[in-house]
Amino acid sequence: MSRTTLLMALVLAGCAAERTEYHYRPDYVAINQGRPLEETYYRPDGTKVVITSRVPGMEVPEPAVAPAADKSSSTDAPGASKPAVLQIHTPDMVVEAFMQGLRDQDYGALYDHLVSPQQQSRMGGERGRAEFAGFCEANRRELMASSIRLVSSIRGNSAVITTVSGEMTRYQLPEADRGQFGFTILEVERAPDGNLRLAGVRAR
Repeated sequence: MSRTTLLMALVLAGCAAERTEYHYRPDYVAINQGRPLEETYYRPDGTKVVITSRVPGMEVPEPAVAPAADKSSSTDAPGASKPAVLQIHTPDMVVEAFMQGLRDQDYGALYDHLVSPQQQSRMGGERGRAEFAGFCEANRRELMASSIRLVSSIRGNSAVITTVSGEMTRYQLPEADRGQFGFTILEVERAPDGNLRLAGVRAR
């Protein structure tokens, strides 16, 4: 091999793009396996593998708004950016997104992205947002423990399922587990855009 050919080969090797694979691992799986929530390693072929517990869509930050900005004019302005829509179509993903918000302790974003528009209306808008944040903060540890069991029971088909209305479904822990957890009921509601959203987490 000539020196020129060798040099080109080295340059091409140095410019090769690193291949990265992203794998989603829910909180409850990491806890059950005794693994960290976030993990990165390299395969023998050089592929970088990133394992994350972050629910797709929940990592998008809230758009910055100036204190004196008029919200109505900013959202209606041509070309104004809109927050990403959290794509959730299964009840276990609702619980996983809820657990992620509890872990991040960003209850405002959790309320905006995950609580159904119908439930936000029932809770009274901004007043409901404050109540939701206070509820999550006061019960964070028990909500996390209960949510881990709820998502496991939903995945394992042991949750008691009740249709509350055309858009809302209730998932309750099996009777044998109810005395061990502070919150046993998850209510999921289909939003107007077709995505599933959180409608409530209750003790009984």
